[in-house]
Amino acid sequence: MIKAYYENSKGEILNLLSYPFLTAEADWFDAEWEDDVGGFIRTVQLDVFGANKEDVSQNMERLYRVLGVDAETGKFGKLHVNGTYLPCRIKASKKVTWKSFTVIETELSFTAEKLSWVMVESRSFYPQTEASALEGLDFPFDFSFDFTDARKGTAVWEVDHIGSNDYQMIVYGPCVNPRILINEQIIEVFATLEKEEYMIIDSRDYTVQKYLVNGTVQNLFHDRALGKSIFEQLPSGLLKINWSGEFGFDLTLFLERREAKW
Repeated sequence: MIKAYYENSKGEILNLLSYPFLTAEADWFDAEWEDDVGGFIRTVQLDVFGANKEDVSQNMERLYRVLGVDAETGKFGKLHVNGTYLPCRIKASKKVTWKSFTVIETELSFTAEKLSWVMVESRSFYPQTEASALEGLDFPFDFSFDFTDARKGTAVWEVDHIGSNDYQMIVYGPCVNPRILINEQIIEVFATLEKEEYMIIDSRDYTVQKYLVNGTVQNLFHDRALGKSIFEQLPSGLLKINWSGEFGFDLTLFLERREAKW
């Protein structure tokens, strides 16, 4: 069963497959591999229902208010389909036909800077005081032995995707100069995080920020390890993760694809 909805930049949601808004036709499963500097358009044919003329008018007004926010402010919302989302905003809303006083057929055109449907996958890695079983290997049957590493601060994560991926990492204090090795990529920042402080590294916008207990945010961009960029995308496949085991962190991957997930 397809799930589809639009979420504007204010977090307001418009369900596109639930009364009174029912999608009759959409091209979100169409893919293109040639980039277009002018952006991409995705179209949704939407039937807007109501119990009577006044009810339809109220629903059309809600449609405008949810979709119009991003068009008026120049921000991007998210078109969600089956667990993937496309950063976009409404470009046009054309009233195709008035089927009756209780149904209006509307053609919605969404514009996106690039055709990248995003699927988010996250894992949490906790402080390890002793050696623990490797994570991420899920077999449909049991082995007579455990996949256990002899060292603390080790884990694996099997990422079922085709290309490389942007990421966001949240490192939790207390720790000093946190360093994480993912396959051959070193992610290291020369900073001290006290208890209840945390740091966010985001490869999408090339930022490293420290969040203090008092609410202050510090820019740690120039405190990152130099050499190979920590903002380089992470590969798919088997990720071998190593760190001291003395602190915890969350790792979120943004898996991009050219069409919405089926």
